[in-house]
Amino acid sequence: MIDMIHKKPELIVEYTDPLEGFKGWLVIDALSHELCAGGLRVQEGLTRDCVVDLARNMTLKMRIAGIRADGAKSGIDYDPHSSGKTGALDRFIRSIRPYILERYSMGPDLNVKLNELDDIAGKLGIPSVKIAIAKAQGFDLPYFLERYGVLKNPVDHVTLGKIRSGFGLAAACLGVLEFLEIPQQEATVAIQGFGGLGTGAAYSLHKSGVKIVGLADEEKSFISTNEDRLDIKALIRDSTNGLIPKTQRNGRYEDRSHIYDVKCDVLIPAAIENAVVVDNARTISVKAIVPGANLAITKEAERLLHERDIITIPDFVAGCGGSLSMDGLFGPSYHPSAQNVLDHLEKRMRDIVKKILERSQEGSITPREAALHLCSEAPIYPKAKPYGPLDE
Repeated sequence: MIDMIHKKPELIVEYTDPLEGFKGWLVIDALSHELCAGGLRVQEGLTRDCVVDLARNMTLKMRIAGIRADGAKSGIDYDPHSSGKTGALDRFIRSIRPYILERYSMGPDLNVKLNELDDIAGKLGIPSVKIAIAKAQGFDLPYFLERYGVLKNPVDHVTLGKIRSGFGLAAACLGVLEFLEIPQQEATVAIQGFGGLGTGAAYSLHKSGVKIVGLADEEKSFISTNEDRLDIKALIRDSTNGLIPKTQRNGRYEDRSHIYDVKCDVLIPAAIENAVVVDNARTISVKAIVPGANLAITKEAERLLHERDIITIPDFVAGCGGSLSMDGLFGPSYHPSAQNVLDHLEKRMRDIVKKILERSQEGSITPREAALHLCSEAPIYPKAKPYGPLDE
């Protein structure tokens, strides 16, 4: 377990842009399997060490999800609002093209969408940024693309590809509520972050009957009055660029930091790293925190929250919905529907959360320690297909 946390990554590719001079990195945490997977982010101030940490987190996601793949991450230190973003991504992706074709299944991360990655990849002669899955699963290109196309199938107002990670985060939250014996219809949740992950979780929880009583974006919070249910559908419908619309009346607008003052059952940090730190961990009034964002809770804050008997689900657990959806998409012997994928994702996520919390309770250890024990016990199958039952 200690080796998984502290070991050095097995491959780092560092990129220096010839036109603008910015840095980029591809980090493959381990080379134990035929496939590695993880997102690409565009973040001003991004560092090599951050990408290394994120890649390690991805390996933990794979292990806890029972997926026979390793973790990876990539990103560029670049202003995501710059008009040069597409060109910067084009040049970086071009530089790591061989890894994408052979081993690295790339996905979207902070300030990046899957369709823009695939648009760039297509111009570089890459059928999909996830094409490495075809080789690892033994699919020919037409069949892989047919399966991959399921991500474009509608799920209510969006596509499977857009809802899957947020749906997984919501499933983790529902697993915690079940463990706490809080009925969904009586549960209250606040969500920090209103991008794709946050809105996906908000919509999925709202649909399941959970009351969303607080939201926050990068500018402000929007908090319900008298714990009334926020109109999530209207908020999502009227949102632009990941921002909460300013036209709603069934709540009050506050500073973005006020999301940590909302008294509720579960807080979901779904935007940035280091969202929960010691200062706000002292005063947060919740029963559990379920972070979808990578590295959302600092180690010091996590210890303090444990001392306060507040459950904290590890980020690599609550944030592994995207990985579990790939298992649901590419693992079955049959051609799955979008709903098949979501059903698989929800069952697996809730089972994982239950197993972690039961082990935490039985061993009087933190949920993170319980999850890390489970990760360390996961067997390695170097030549096996990453997705689906082992015997197929």
